[in-house]
Amino acid sequence: MKMFLKSIRWAAVVALPVAATLGGTTASAQGLAGINQFCIDKFGSGQQPRVPFETRVISPDGTATHLTTAGGTSVFPENPDYPNGDSFTPHPSNMIPTVYENLKSCRGNYIPNTLPSTPENPYNLHDDPIVTEIDKTSPTDDLDWIMDQIEAMSEPYGACRSFRGNRHCYKYPRRVDQDQLSKLARHAVDIIEGNDLTGPLSNREYEGFPLLHYLGGLKEKAVDPVTKSVTVNQIWYDTHIESDTAYIDPEVVNDEEWTIKYNVKILNRGHEDFAPYAMVFDDPKELNLTDVGGPDLTQGGTRVARIPNVGFDQTFFPMQEGLMYTLNMKMPPARFWNLSYHWGWRNHPPRVQVVENVLVPIAGNRRNFAEIGVFGKNPRESEATKLAAIEQIGDTAPAKRMWAMFRELANMNTNRAHGRYFQGLNGSVIQAQMAQIREAFYDWGNRKQLPTGYEMGEGYDMTVLFLNNTIYGQLKDHDGIAEVRMTDGVWDKRGDEVKIELLNGDYFRHAYVLVDFGGLRGWENTFHNTLPVGGAGPLFTFGRNAFWIHVAGQGAIPIPNAVRPEQLSPTPVANALADVIGSKKGNHHWTDPLYSAMGGTPDAMSDYVNTDGVGKHSLTVQFSYEPSRRLRMYQFDALHHDTAVWSVH
Repeated sequence: MKMFLKSIRWAAVVALPVAATLGGTTASAQGLAGINQFCIDKFGSGQQPRVPFETRVISPDGTATHLTTAGGTSVFPENPDYPNGDSFTPHPSNMIPTVYENLKSCRGNYIPNTLPSTPENPYNLHDDPIVTEIDKTSPTDDLDWIMDQIEAMSEPYGACRSFRGNRHCYKYPRRVDQDQLSKLARHAVDIIEGNDLTGPLSNREYEGFPLLHYLGGLKEKAVDPVTKSVTVNQIWYDTHIESDTAYIDPEVVNDEEWTIKYNVKILNRGHEDFAPYAMVFDDPKELNLTDVGGPDLTQGGTRVARIPNVGFDQTFFPMQEGLMYTLNMKMPPARFWNLSYHWGWRNHPPRVQVVENVLVPIAGNRRNFAEIGVFGKNPRESEATKLAAIEQIGDTAPAKRMWAMFRELANMNTNRAHGRYFQGLNGSVIQAQMAQIREAFYDWGNRKQLPTGYEMGEGYDMTVLFLNNTIYGQLKDHDGIAEVRMTDGVWDKRGDEVKIELLNGDYFRHAYVLVDFGGLRGWENTFHNTLPVGGAGPLFTFGRNAFWIHVAGQGAIPIPNAVRPEQLSPTPVANALADVIGSKKGNHHWTDPLYSAMGGTPDAMSDYVNTDGVGKHSLTVQFSYEPSRRLRMYQFDALHHDTAVWSVH
């Protein structure tokens, strides 16, 4: 498999200005701002004025970047009615008036299907959902059950004896049935890999959605030319939104309205408000402005100019556990469409997933080229392609740690001839292994703090860790449990700086991007009150906002890939098996670590998840505006998007 990190295309991507990544236009950031103002003045389009892109200073050794948003400018001047400096008052300076009509293009023409909600029709862009009862068992539930079963079968025996008035109690390792252990461990591996499930796990709603994020090459769908629709299937549970679709090819509806048919399954602890957020470009067909004395961004019709316009929540519909919601979302003609985020505001971050327009290029490539370059077009083609794809994920990733240790349990054996000494495996070794699996399990379930083995660097306000093709993060002085909010004066006014440590634990490159959703140019709230029906629309919805990209003018910030250590630290099972291999006839069982009462002493977890060799880049961001009331910082991986998002409120 040709690994993307070795490809010369990488240099082209990270050095590419955003004008190229947004369709090949030659306009600079200042040019985009000028064009936007030209449209406002010439056509009265009602758009929000654009600003320049960021300015950057990169350290001589390339390991640190200082970034100033919008080159230090802002479109919100001092206003006595809305004083600068506090975005959390009832009337923040970055609020803009709500207009109940479709968005407009540069030339003032309406973009269809961009008004999500009105007082008369609260759900303006989709039909009434069809609601179906489903089994709400989640991967978390089944993995927890499997671990309970293995822990119970390997629990030590207890025995007590009295001698001369004194009572003595002992614990003896339990002999664990190899076949039973293997079946349970194999079920866990199948869950983590996203394989077909069997036995007690048959027909689970989450079947096929792996915990390991290596299937990006298979997550592309095309819009049907007859129905003008495409189906996206998702599961929501705990802190997770997983989708069978990360890229859509909408070429057949480039100039037509179309729909995304969503099948959204809400599993245990998945109660949420369905809030897909669509980002649209200006109309690329209207950007030859020479007829009115402006520039030709299409370069004579040879380029598709994709210029940032507006993003908006398409709905805010409450969803309950144990139900599947099927609804059809109306979309604007695909030439406008960049992507659709799916946000879960009740547990955000990290409950988020994105589906992108695969035809919006990166460096002239289809948008999923990096996923395919790393993991292959079909990782499920064979066992070899699957393992090669999983190998690209960092060994320190919690899901990868669980996967590796469950595989060891599934393949564990006594290495003894039939009838020799005791039958079965030493329960103390299994117990030691399960302690480490449990730790990885809890790490996997919480992306609001760094997993075991990682610590924030000194002097940083935030650490963003790319791992398992997704993102973990942590704020300074945050407990890693509550909603991730900046406090103690970390960016609450213009000019404030946030120091970010960027880490990469995967064995391929990630590319950091920072986006603004309304703080810089404002947002409006078009949504109704869903609190009486269990929703949270007026508290969290963006409404509509003029999005802007902060890490853009000089391309995404590359984070070096991790370097695999020469030798992985052993697990308890690996230690025990290494000790018994080659045992000779005549050895007494009590001297064999696999069978002795002292066998299976756990290794320290910090030895197993060694963070040496992790890629790192330091970033300081100076903000030229007050934070958005809804969302302060939105950070993601430009090349491997899907679930690789970590935002801060």
